[in-house]
Amino acid sequence: MPTLTIDGREITVEPGTTVIQAAEQLGIFIPRYCWHPGLAIAGNCRICQVEVVTPKFRWPTTIACNLTCGDGMEIRTDSEEAKKARAEVMEFLLINHPLDCPICDQAGECTLQEYSFEHGQDKSDFDEEKVHKSKRIEFSDKITYDGERCILCTRCVRFAREVGGDEQLAVVERGDHCEIAVAHGGAYEHPYSMNVTDLCPVGALTSTDFRFKTRVWFLTDTPTTCGSCARGCSITVGARWDKVQRFTPRENADVNKWWMCDEGRLNYKFVHGEDRLGGALVRRDDELVEAPLSEALDTAQKSLAAVIEAHGADAVFGLVSARLTNEEIFVAKEWLSKVGVTNLDVKARVGEGDDFLISGDKNPNSTGAQLIGVGGVGEVKLDGLSAAVKAGTIKAVVVLGDDLDDHEALGNLSGLECVIVMDFRMSETAKKAHVVLPGCTWVEKEGTFTNCDGWVSKVNPAISAPAHARPDFEILVELLRRADPEGEHPGRPEKAFQALGEAVPAFAGMKVADLYARSVRVAEEAVPASAD
Repeated sequence: MPTLTIDGREITVEPGTTVIQAAEQLGIFIPRYCWHPGLAIAGNCRICQVEVVTPKFRWPTTIACNLTCGDGMEIRTDSEEAKKARAEVMEFLLINHPLDCPICDQAGECTLQEYSFEHGQDKSDFDEEKVHKSKRIEFSDKITYDGERCILCTRCVRFAREVGGDEQLAVVERGDHCEIAVAHGGAYEHPYSMNVTDLCPVGALTSTDFRFKTRVWFLTDTPTTCGSCARGCSITVGARWDKVQRFTPRENADVNKWWMCDEGRLNYKFVHGEDRLGGALVRRDDELVEAPLSEALDTAQKSLAAVIEAHGADAVFGLVSARLTNEEIFVAKEWLSKVGVTNLDVKARVGEGDDFLISGDKNPNSTGAQLIGVGGVGEVKLDGLSAAVKAGTIKAVVVLGDDLDDHEALGNLSGLECVIVMDFRMSETAKKAHVVLPGCTWVEKEGTFTNCDGWVSKVNPAISAPAHARPDFEILVELLRRADPEGEHPGRPEKAFQALGEAVPAFAGMKVADLYARSVRVAEEAVPASAD
């Protein structure tokens, strides 16, 4: 294996390692535009200039992205020659670039701005008219292109070819008139197309949805896990004014690498929907009226206890959502077990998937629900609920974090003695309930999801819940306390995760502290078959 020095620090690397990669292993950052760890090397932006000395010769400067490490090499990233070369590259890249940073949507996260300050110079020898190119071109209804700001790094072109698997994007024209264009003049349509807006290092490719919403320096960024499907991509939620402004992918080598699908990226508007529940509801005189949460919790517990006392625990059906976190599912099972409910199931959500990141299972935590053991338990299953209600076998239904809106049992709920619903929205199921408990979306809660491959990832709250709504975990713990006043119950999700590890072998030995930096996988043999 080759051993070399970079800025005076020695390192031994695997054969085939490039200088830019070796430098990163030492924590030395070499600027780059075209290079990306998930794409093939292009070597066309030329900003990653370094000075190289080998046992046989010296290169004043060369690019680090395509230079393979050799034994005995001495690399200097901070020499005067390297600095001068990078400054000249910056001058070249800015020759035709418009000086419109104040109105550019990329301002604040533009590496052209950053490198100009860090590696550029305060003057230019260019006195000619700048070349003008395409402005505000809609590549699709999701992506807007500005040709004048493009530095032709070709990250987008390589992504379309290498990750997207097609040739929809290409470089057209010649010389200083080159631009990126959609092949055959059509629209760039692909399930992962919006990743090019993350890859673009400048303001050339921007998200139409996020365009001019807010300056990025006003955003509060929260690392969390996407709840749109069972893949559980690592993402960053950008919020302002306590509202979600955008989702962007976060690097996770084990789950989604650097990418996420367009569907998941744009699936945030439901969080601020008009049907959000802001407080608890209790049915009085056949109408749902607002009530304090404590009263609603007491009513739910007493009503359920009355049904069980009159008809037995078998007369209750509990639907526990696979959209809840591992901790919430665990506490929900504990509560339902304490009150004696034996019929438990989950609601499957199946849609289109692919062989990359999009899972056909549209619940983010089906694997967790199966491992914890809430699916298909007892005599009555979800597919037989309607018949059981009609036959009078079931007298009460508890729906936790889910709905029966598209299920035939929905029409029969009005005849039941007790219907308890915990949800973040006023669903059709909630409208038929006797008690409605106001929960949260996954963007507003803390916990963990277990994805379709068994990777456990952290979920963090990016915004606060509206009005008097509460994280589902808090609601479930309060129900558990009412069912078992003398017991010791987890007051925080991390305590529930610890208890989960002690109760469910698949989670044994896991620590929440480990999940802040990475995902941790359950034992491979424990992972159930997925819906993909």
